[in-house]
Amino acid sequence: MMMPAMSGSDVMMKTMSIGRKATAVIYAAIILSLVSCSPVLAQISCQDLKYGSPQYPDKMDELAKQAELPGNSWNRYHESLVRDFCNGDIKGVDKLVDSGMVTAQEAKAIGKVLGKTYKPKPRSEVGKTYGSSKQKFVEMGACSACADNIAQYYSKSPDSRCGKLAQEALDGNQEAIKELVTFPDYCKWNY
Repeated sequence: MMMPAMSGSDVMMKTMSIGRKATAVIYAAIILSLVSCSPVLAQISCQDLKYGSPQYPDKMDELAKQAELPGNSWNRYHESLVRDFCNGDIKGVDKLVDSGMVTAQEAKAIGKVLGKTYKPKPRSEVGKTYGSSKQKFVEMGACSACADNIAQYYSKSPDSRCGKLAQEALDGNQEAIKELVTFPDYCKWNY
């Protein structure tokens, strides 16, 4: 079967129509890929994460999954990180990373989910000392808050009475460990 002959202008109009459709499809594909892959676009907003709102726990669960946090779960330090990101407090974010409360990778991933770019600084020696010693004080039997206070002294005021006691405990002195885990008043850090 023969197709009727088309004039030059008909061919040009048909070609332009196909070209516009192809261009529209290409533009749609580009826009879709930008929207679905762009790390700049927030997947969860700070507005979604207002502490105390009924949706808060569900949104934090969603954030933990999208950020691929360990076990897809979150803790109070992740909450502090979200608060600091949402308030624009990058120094607070840096402090959480430096002290080892959250990893640099966790901070970057949470920032990405929130549409924030975060470039972690190298951890300081004080931050590394704080993070590792706090864990050791917990393992010795100090409560988490107590270990935090003791680690503050150990890392920031090593020549203080508490800092010296902490060093003795880390050196294995059993009497020092016993005294340290009772959390003496002189080990209460003034925040």
